[in-house]
Amino acid sequence: MKANKDRLIAFAERLARIFDDRCALIGGMAVSAWGHVRATQDVDFVCRSAPEEIVELLEAEGFSVQLRRGNVLDGDLEWVIRGKAGRFRFDVLAPPVEIDWEACTRVEIVDGVSVQLIGLADLIQLKLKAGGNRDLWDVAKLLQLHPEHRETALKTAADLRVDERLQNWIDDPRL
Repeated sequence: MKANKDRLIAFAERLARIFDDRCALIGGMAVSAWGHVRATQDVDFVCRSAPEEIVELLEAEGFSVQLRRGNVLDGDLEWVIRGKAGRFRFDVLAPPVEIDWEACTRVEIVDGVSVQLIGLADLIQLKLKAGGNRDLWDVAKLLQLHPEHRETALKTAADLRVDERLQNWIDDPRL
């Protein structure tokens, strides 16, 4: 199990090196980096560069990727780049919310392995926008660890109409 985790971290670091500061780590690995360690089998990034540039960078490194465009008016992401290397999947997303790129920081996720990490406020906002059960559970756990974000998160959750579901996770005794 640890060997698989180490390979996933090495894979995330490889992608991070390709993206440099164009993209920031999000998803389960970012949740872990912000203090709530949980299992994940994929690597997710949000990116400020044009998708064609990211596809070109990934293909130059030997990755086979697929660029999918969505209809923003239907609530889809503008675009998503999906790829796989061995057993690991990755997604690179267009920002579904406004990202404060200045709040991103380069962090060491294990000894000698660093990545550009999304700021905590933006990670919470991304998770609330996604609105899935795992996403809301992640937010509830992050709010336990970082209560200074609670008020803003609850307001955003209300705006996105996921406030009752988030509150259920916050109140869940298993948390």
